[in-house]
Parts: sequence; structure tokens; C-alpha cells
Amino acid sequence: MKEKARYALIAELVLSIIFYIFLYLNPGLRHQLWVQHNEVFLLIFFSPVLVLMLLLVLWQKKPPKVDTFNRWLMIIFWPLLSLGGWIELMNAVAKTWPQMGILVASVFLLIGLVWLVPFIIAIAGDVNWIIPRIILVFLMMENVMEASTLGHIPGNKFFNTIISTGLWAAVAYIILGCFLAQGWGYSFNFNLKFHRSINFSNSVLVFLIAFGIVDILWNAFGGQGNNLFSILFSYHADPMKFTLNSFSEAAEAGLMEEMNRYLMIIILLYALRKSKWQVPITIFISALFFGLLHFDNLGWQKLAPTVAQVTFAFGIGLFFAIAYLYTGKLWLTMLMHFFMDFLIFLQENGDQPGTWNGSTGEWLVAIISVVVPVCIYLWMITGKRKLVMQENSRRILQPITNNLMY
Repeated sequence: MKEKARYALIAELVLSIIFYIFLYLNPGLRHQLWVQHNEVFLLIFFSPVLVLMLLLVLWQKKPPKVDTFNRWLMIIFWPLLSLGGWIELMNAVAKTWPQMGILVASVFLLIGLVWLVPFIIAIAGDVNWIIPRIILVFLMMENVMEASTLGHIPGNKFFNTIISTGLWAAVAYIILGCFLAQGWGYSFNFNLKFHRSINFSNSVLVFLIAFGIVDILWNAFGGQGNNLFSILFSYHADPMKFTLNSFSEAAEAGLMEEMNRYLMIIILLYALRKSKWQVPITIFISALFFGLLHFDNLGWQKLAPTVAQVTFAFGIGLFFAIAYLYTGKLWLTMLMHFFMDFLIFLQENGDQPGTWNGSTGEWLVAIISVVVPVCIYLWMITGKRKLVMQENSRRILQPITNNLMY
């Protein structure tokens, strides 16, 4: 399978080089795409790197250092150059034949979902060390999202929405994550089969689900006022209206960020496999990375509300990691994450940049958003609850058979 993926990767490299040569030779089309997206300049500027990538992929018996250099060269540049080029080609074709926009978008986006699979199998699956794997999963997420934002189908609101909000990128990232986990020797399981353990408690499960529901509602409608009572028990909803944009933005977050959490968790569980603190440290570090990921919003919103968002994301990241490791159901955290964002985006101005005035109420909300999940975390990493998460961790890391690996 790996050799077939290598041949497919070579074919994609050749096609990408041809596309960029075509852009070089057609200044009118190049200018047209450039006006639409300034990022096209960067794609064109770095495109000569594709030739070096092709030569190194064709060189089969490379020295180890050259092989490592090529792997990281492709990890850094290939996803955005190749997928970005593919999306730009879709833009050019859709603009040339606008009457076929739906067909063009359908074909290009479907192929785009698996465009990077050969790269994952032939190149990325060979990344073995912990820190490089962490870097890989975050670079892959950012590059797939960035490539997605380049897409535009004239006059087609549906396709433009799922592209611009990142929903298409989220589905692509899930597919790539499945192949990446398999390349590392693990079978991605969206719904880990329930294993009745003497340590498992239905009461704990009910508590986790109940807290998730309450937290979703509080996050969307609560946190009002300037004293502790009103913040906890006063609820208010702004006018609500369903839009495709609000649905897609929430779905993107639920799918992509939870897939990223899964990849982070398997990386950390493996790194800490010999530590008695494997589960607690994995939960904490994965939540910390999830929180820091939200610094991405800096620039779109000011520093103070971004820091507040990072703090909140750390807290909810603790809970989502606990919920996944206790239940083994990634779909559950995806669903919770989706509704948490969806109920906010449904409200008027719910998708606008956050604000921070430093009021007593805002400080109380920030503190509660961290203190409560930390208390749950400290409770869950003790007793039989910890044992259940340890059992599920071993099952999540259960290696697939050799004949299924690349």
C-alpha cells in the first residue's frame, strides 16, 4: 500500500508542477487568482520547491538524513502548495464555466478530501518521535484550513459557505487523521466498543453527560450579571436565527478540533505509556494545547478577550478529554462541542469577536470556567474513575495487526 501511495504522490507532484507552470505562463489567470486571494502569491513563490520534492521522492535509496529532510520539506510545504493549488484550479475552472459550478465544485472537493492521503501514507506516517508528531498534526490542521479558505465558486452560496467556514477542511482532516493514526499503528475508532468494567460507574457517566449539557447551556445563555448568583443562574438568549453559516462554523469546530484532540491524546498516551501519571498528564497537556490553539483568533479579536477564550478553552478541554477517555466515544465530544458553538452562533452577533471590559462579572465567568473543570479533573483522576480511563487508554492504543499497517 505504501508503494502505491508513493506512485500516487509522484503523480500529484507532477500535476502540481504542471499547474504552477501553467500559472507562470498565463499572467492573466495568475492576476485574476491573485486579486481574489493574496495568498496565491505565496503559493507561486514557493512552488519551485515542488521540483525538489519530486526529485527526492523519485530517489528511492536516499541517505537517512536526506530522507528526513525531504519528509519535513513535504510536511511544511506540500499540504498547502498541493491542496491550495488544487483549490485554485477549481476556482479557475468554475470561473471559466460558471454554468457548471455545482458539478465542478462537487468533483474537485470530493477529490480534495483524499488529495493528501498518499502523502500521509508515504511520508507523514513515518514520523516517529513525539514532538515531531505534535508539530505534524497542528501543521496539517492549519494548512488544510488555509487551503480551504482559498476556494470560491461564483454564485454558489452552499459550496462557498462549507468552504469558507472550514467545514470541508474539517471532513478532510478527519479522513487524513484516520490514515495518519493507522500509519502510526493504531486503528481509529470513532465509537470504542463499550467494555463493561467492574470499575465503570453509570452514575459517573450520567454526571459527565449532565454536566456537559448544563455547561453547553450556561456557555450559550448564562454568565449574566455581576455577582455569583446571577452568573450561575441568570440565563438570557439574544434573537436566534438558523443559518447555514452558523451550522457550518459549529460543525467545523466540533469535527476538526475533536479530531485534533484525538490525535493529541494518542500521541501523549504513547509518549507516557510507562508513566503511572499517563492519563492525568495526557488530559492536562491535551487541554493546554487546545487552549493555546485559540490564540489563532488573535488579530481577529483583541488580546484580552483572546486570553479569556484561551482560558475557557483550557477548562472545557479538560472536560472533553475526560469525557472521551471515560466513554471511548469520540462522537460524543464532537456532538457536545458542536452544540456548544452552535447555540452561540445561532444568536444575533454570536459569531462576532469577543470583548473584555474587565468587569467583576467577566472575571467571575473566567474563574468559574476554569475552576469547575479543574475540580472535575481532580476528581476524575482518582479512584475507579481513573482506572476506567486507563483501561480505555490501553484499548485506544491497541495496535492494529501488521498486515493492516502501511
